[in-house]
Amino acid sequence: MFTEVRQAILPLALRRIKRRGDLERAGLLIESLSRHWRDKRAFELLIVAPRQDVQLLRSNLPHFPNIDVSVRSESEFFPMGSRFYLMTGWYRQQIVKLHVPTKLGFGGYLTLDSDVCCVGDFDATTFVKNRVAMSRWEPKLHHDWWQHVSEIAGVPYDSRSHGLSVTPNILHGDLAAQTLAHFRFGPIDGITSLCYWLGRKINTVPWTEYSLYTSVAELKGNLFDYHAHWDPCYYADDQLFSEQSCVWGADDFERLVKLPNGTNPGGKFIIVQSLARIPIERVREYCLSFAG
Repeated sequence: MFTEVRQAILPLALRRIKRRGDLERAGLLIESLSRHWRDKRAFELLIVAPRQDVQLLRSNLPHFPNIDVSVRSESEFFPMGSRFYLMTGWYRQQIVKLHVPTKLGFGGYLTLDSDVCCVGDFDATTFVKNRVAMSRWEPKLHHDWWQHVSEIAGVPYDSRSHGLSVTPNILHGDLAAQTLAHFRFGPIDGITSLCYWLGRKINTVPWTEYSLYTSVAELKGNLFDYHAHWDPCYYADDQLFSEQSCVWGADDFERLVKLPNGTNPGGKFIIVQSLARIPIERVREYCLSFAG
């Protein structure tokens, strides 16, 4: 069950060509969290990065008294020879979001990416109602991966149902552990099994961390012990995520920046897509323009 959400995990691998841009994006995320975190105790942000990036991140990320940032190496959680290292970066990030919180005994936690910014005030209990999380959902019929995961997890596929949507979202360490344990077969660990499914489903998206997490919890019958049903989540006063204020391209950005400062963003977090190639100074001005 949920009591609070004051931890977050951010997988981050610095791309060689855009290392400075990746650093600046992560720094802006931290700054935005500092601006909007409203709790007596610090918010805990764990960044998990390839070994070669750890020192650069530790030396260059900003520091704020209300945000406790920890940077740790992937190698602390995945031993040499793990099939984790055979996965592409996108799937590595997904495994990090499930495996690392399990190893560290997380309860409720936020999942973040460097394209995410915080634009609304929140505290440790904002997204917890009656001991369940007000997470972010999506109709399963919107993405083919839900059908693929039903085969992998052994749960019937229902196109009328909904599942937990993509980052940013709120998960719980208990169900993350349950997810990976479900795919363990004798001496074959869950990460190895999932890597095998990647090989079988070339040219598809066979799974996301959220579809695995949702489907296994549905199979075990404990999804709604931890997460509020999607109906109240869609209409909650405090929305985790705002689609209306996200920036997916340059045209979006030019339209949105013309709105008055202080406009309600519609949720606590947004995405400003890095592929839009908007200068970080303008992204920062936009993201920090929303009133708390």
